[in-house]
Amino acid sequence: MGKKDVISKIYLGAADRIADLLNNELFEGGSAVAASDIMELDSAATSILKDEDNIVNVRVVAKDLVRKVRFGIQVMLFAIEEQSDIHYAMPLKMLNGDAALYDKQWNGIRREHQKKKDLSGAEYISGFGREDCLVPVFSVVLYFGEKEWDGPLCLKEMMKLNTLPEEVREKIADYPIHLIDVRRYPHAERFRTDLKLVFGFLQRASEPEELTEFIEENTKEFSSLTEDAYDMIASMSKTGELKELKKDVGQEDYNMCKAIDMMVAESREKGIKLGEERGEARGIRLGEAQGIETDRSIFRLYKKGYKQNEIAEALKISLERVKEFLEE
Repeated sequence: MGKKDVISKIYLGAADRIADLLNNELFEGGSAVAASDIMELDSAATSILKDEDNIVNVRVVAKDLVRKVRFGIQVMLFAIEEQSDIHYAMPLKMLNGDAALYDKQWNGIRREHQKKKDLSGAEYISGFGREDCLVPVFSVVLYFGEKEWDGPLCLKEMMKLNTLPEEVREKIADYPIHLIDVRRYPHAERFRTDLKLVFGFLQRASEPEELTEFIEENTKEFSSLTEDAYDMIASMSKTGELKELKKDVGQEDYNMCKAIDMMVAESREKGIKLGEERGEARGIRLGEAQGIETDRSIFRLYKKGYKQNEIAEALKISLERVKEFLEE
């Protein structure tokens, strides 16, 4: 697991942030889910399969993060798959991950029945009683990439179906994914935790002026970020300056405002310098083009019999300029 993966897992694993994400995405910013409703769960699921020769094949499928969420007496599993880059097989990846979580439940139910020896007939063969139930799984793809997602959003988009009869296409099972595109997420202002700051920062990371305005609007919150939130912003925005500036802003109170002020100032200086360099280069190119055109005009007039002082007056240039060109 890379450093960025560890940082995101620590940050996103907080119960209050998961509750905030669910409330915002499912309940329009309401308060249906509390942090106390979130319970930790092992994110790995192991599938053990046997072929006809009784040879065991083991497959381990792990989500980035899985939590059990309580809704009164009902529970569901909530899984997050974090992506920094577009994954063009994401529907299949999500299908495999969700299926592994259901398979894990089925194996657990089957083991309990084997211990109790309380099934017979078709139920025994299934390892699943008529009254048994699976816990539903809700998975989201949390996409942090700068480029807008152009990958498939469902399993059918990974298939070529246009040559099949419509009656056949309708019968093929689909598997849509639930994508949250962080940098283009339209409801970040509804968050009640520092997800608002993380989403908002990433949405403005490439626009220093907008970022500065956002920081100023949320000065109090940015002035006292937790370390994991600071690290999350620095990591996902690929802002090397924030990682370095962390050493200078204190280890107890992660004052993002101070770090951002320094980063934006550096960004502006770089922008000004780049603009000056581009302007200078453009001026040189323009000057060169104008110089070539002037030389051509001098040559044309000289060939027509104009005197050097007449050429200088006609082109509104110095006599020395005319003499220099003709001598060359």
